[in-house]
Amino acid sequence: MDTMLLKQMLETPTTSSNLVVYDPFQGFDRESLVKEVLGLANAKVDGPRNILFGVNPGAMNGSTIVGIPDDAIGELKRAHRYISALIEPVLDLAFIFDRINGKLVGALEIDGCEFGPYFLAQDLSDELRRGACWIREDRELVAVARQELLGGHAPAQEEEEEEPAPEYSPDDVNIDVGFNEDPESDFIEVSVPDTSNPPFAEEGDAFDEMKKTGRFTQTLTEVTTRIMSLAKSGRSTGDEGRDGDDAGKEIAEAARKHYFYEECAVKVDLCIRNDSDIDLKDVRVEIGFPRLAGFDVADQIYRSPFDKRSGADGKERDYPDVEHKDDAIFVRTTVASIPGQTTQPLLLTPLRFAVGPKAAGKKIAMQYVVRGPDRKRLDDGRLKVRLGFKKAGDEAAETVHQSLDDA
Repeated sequence: MDTMLLKQMLETPTTSSNLVVYDPFQGFDRESLVKEVLGLANAKVDGPRNILFGVNPGAMNGSTIVGIPDDAIGELKRAHRYISALIEPVLDLAFIFDRINGKLVGALEIDGCEFGPYFLAQDLSDELRRGACWIREDRELVAVARQELLGGHAPAQEEEEEEPAPEYSPDDVNIDVGFNEDPESDFIEVSVPDTSNPPFAEEGDAFDEMKKTGRFTQTLTEVTTRIMSLAKSGRSTGDEGRDGDDAGKEIAEAARKHYFYEECAVKVDLCIRNDSDIDLKDVRVEIGFPRLAGFDVADQIYRSPFDKRSGADGKERDYPDVEHKDDAIFVRTTVASIPGQTTQPLLLTPLRFAVGPKAAGKKIAMQYVVRGPDRKRLDDGRLKVRLGFKKAGDEAAETVHQSLDDA
């Protein structure tokens, strides 16, 4: 398998936003490798990216394979583990190698690039400072401010201020994150109450079939009846400048979101365990989800438009921060304190997932990072959840899981 991948890279060994051909006559400079990994990870391309070693695409005699020394394999493997610890958020890095035409060729594969932007997590040199960011734009490696990749315009020199020294070392901390009340549980299957037509789903040929869902039809009839009553009231009173049709549409959309994100949501609880003897304070956890057709994470607790309570209740205020990006969804929360040798809920209220027909039965990976008060990474890992129970012969769901799990 490695040979096939390497041969594909050798067909057109040209530096681009997907592939960097490392100078075969340059020593393995870890600082330059860090910049190249960051540049490729932040590149605006899909799929894995690679740094190719042992190849000279400009060879005059037509033989592009120069090869790398056998003793360089160990150095490159150590370098890729070293680089992995320097970059945040977490990246999947793997070094592959094989002999082609009797010469050793290798590649550093960079995968799982959907949770960027990626940046340097600590100071390395005068040039490579904490918060530094690069992006590969075809043949050019460009230094950029992290805020620019996030959509802001902050200059690079103002990107990061010095953080206070950590209160404890990550080596002294042992943390586990799991489902429900079991910190060792890293996979669950959940039932999906209704996948008929969540707010983000496209209404196509399957809509007539969707309407046959008993609970959906019953709720839709009830909502429609109430909307018509309120719409008539809106026409007679003016409804503060809106006509009854507009008011009815707003109520219908609010009712629909409440139905799929609250009444029919997949609700997932998480817990966190501090296995060390140190009491942890101000622990911040970030969870990343891939963007998947038919799947969404609610960004708030949606109340029914017919709920007459005034103000938001405690659960609504306790819902974590959710950020939707083009290629990923991020959930962030802070835990004030976790005493040593203690397990406690990670979230004060469960996450709400809306699941449409395209996501039903599929397995997704949730990547998490745990940080201390100095923002230094204390732990990271992956949890997996299947949206609906696997049926016999359901190979499609497993295939999608593998592609997401490898990303």
